[in-house]
Amino acid sequence: MKRFALLLVLSAGVSLDSHAQFGDFLKSVASDAARQVVSGQVTKAVNGAVDSAVKGVTQPAAAAAPAAEGTTQAAAAPGCGRVRKNAIVVGERPESYPLASLWPDAGCPVYSYSDLKFDKASAAKTAFREASKVRCNDCEGGSWPDAWGWRSLVKDSRGGNYTDEFAKMLVALKEGESLTWKGNKYEGKVVAVGAHPIGDLPCRQFHYVLTDKGKQVAEYDSLLCEYTGAYSSKATWHEMV
Repeated sequence: MKRFALLLVLSAGVSLDSHAQFGDFLKSVASDAARQVVSGQVTKAVNGAVDSAVKGVTQPAAAAAPAAEGTTQAAAAPGCGRVRKNAIVVGERPESYPLASLWPDAGCPVYSYSDLKFDKASAAKTAFREASKVRCNDCEGGSWPDAWGWRSLVKDSRGGNYTDEFAKMLVALKEGESLTWKGNKYEGKVVAVGAHPIGDLPCRQFHYVLTDKGKQVAEYDSLLCEYTGAYSSKATWHEMV
C-alpha cells in the first residue's frame, strides 16, 4: 500500500499534458498485477508493477544501444548497390598524377583491380590497333594489325603467353627507354614514361607510337599495374590498358 501511495504522490506532480501518458501507466500496472495474481504472487505483482511504472515516469528513456563494432558498412554510391568489405574505391585523380586517361574511371567500387575501367585510354588503344591493320591473303579476317608486331620481340614465350613475357620486358625499361619493332607496313615503338602508382597500387605508364616511313599514324598511352590475380599466388604485372 505504501507503494500505491507513492504512485499517487507522483501522479500529482505530473503535468496536465502527461495525464494521458500516466493513465497508460496505471493501466499497465493493473494489467501486470492481474497476470501475476493468477500465479499467487499478489504482493510481488503489485510491487513490481508499481516500480516499473514509477521508473517510466521519473527516468528518461534509455539511449539506444550502440551498433556492434565492425557491423556498419560504408554508404554505397547512388546506383551502386551495397558496398562489401574490402571493396576497391578509387578517388579523384591527384594533380601530381600525369596522363588523366590512365586514371581509373569514376564509378562503383570494384572487388578486383582487373575490373577497373579506363574507357578513354582503351578507345585510343583500339583506334591504334585498327590504324595498324594491313591487308593479307593468308591471315584470318583478311588483315593483320602491325600493332601486334611486338610479339616478335618475345624470344621465350612459355605456353604462348606473349602478354606476360612482354610485360616483364616493359617493366625492365628505365624511364625514357624504348622497344621498337617493324611490322609488315608500319613501325611500332613503346617508350617507358615512368612509375606512377594509383593509390597503393604500383603502376607504370608507357606510350605507344605507330609510324609509316617516319610519319606518325597513331598513338596511345598504356598502363601496367602489379597485383595478385585470381589465379596467382604472387603479385605480377598486368596490362590495364
